[in-house]
Amino acid sequence: MAWTFVLLATSASALSANKPPSILAIGETLYDSLPHGVFLGGAPLNVAVHAAQLGAHAAYASAVGDDALGRDAKRRLEALSVDCELVQTRPGLETGFVSCVLDENGDATYDIAYPAAWDSVHAEPSLLTAARSFDCLVHGSLALRGEETASTLRKLAADATRRVFDINVRPLPDGIEVRDLVEPLLQGCYVVKMNEDELQLVQAWFDLKPATLEKSLLELNEVVGADHLVVTRAERGAALVDASGAYCESPGFVVDVVDTVGSGDSFTARLVYGLLSGEAA
Repeated sequence: MAWTFVLLATSASALSANKPPSILAIGETLYDSLPHGVFLGGAPLNVAVHAAQLGAHAAYASAVGDDALGRDAKRRLEALSVDCELVQTRPGLETGFVSCVLDENGDATYDIAYPAAWDSVHAEPSLLTAARSFDCLVHGSLALRGEETASTLRKLAADATRRVFDINVRPLPDGIEVRDLVEPLLQGCYVVKMNEDELQLVQAWFDLKPATLEKSLLELNEVVGADHLVVTRAERGAALVDASGAYCESPGFVVDVVDTVGSGDSFTARLVYGLLSGEAA
């Protein structure tokens, strides 16, 4: 969930030929307590930061507590050129906090405090207007755990010009089922992104059992109808199918892994930035 900075190949001519895309991300604002320190994060927040670094007009919508961490989060976002006018303050609720443990492979597990300020994002008029005016809205599933934020997200989803849904399954409070949060928002997306474990999970919901990755994405996209359905594959790269049925794979790059926290968010930002800029998948 914390920031992970990566270098990705890009075509300067393709990006400079068009107006920079505008990307609005909404979701959890939290601090990750990692073995090597405490870091500001949250998947949609990370996407906004990476999008701004790539040159997009990036804005972030969330809620923080009226506390030191909340003020620090807004200050850090502003310093990173992320527009945080849509970050609300919720007195009486604390800014989000997560205990994160890394295993021997650098993979993370999370203990996410509940409730937190970001569970209570209000559908303010300025936020609804932004969803209609930005090139796309980016969100995940974790922010859907709180009913108020979930209600706001459903309203934004109905109005957004384009919508990017990174499934990004995380531990949920007792009594909340991930399918109940994710499935209603799978339809009508510009991009649906998931990892291989999440792909298997969603396939099981629809009783899909294809033999190959290509067939997996093609059959699932017949159900969800995304403009782009993407699965990330760790060291093996990523695969994508679009609404026309075209399929492509990209291999992974060999790197020295420190930890994997936030790597998927940098991928999402670069993918969305490229697609909105007119680059081929």
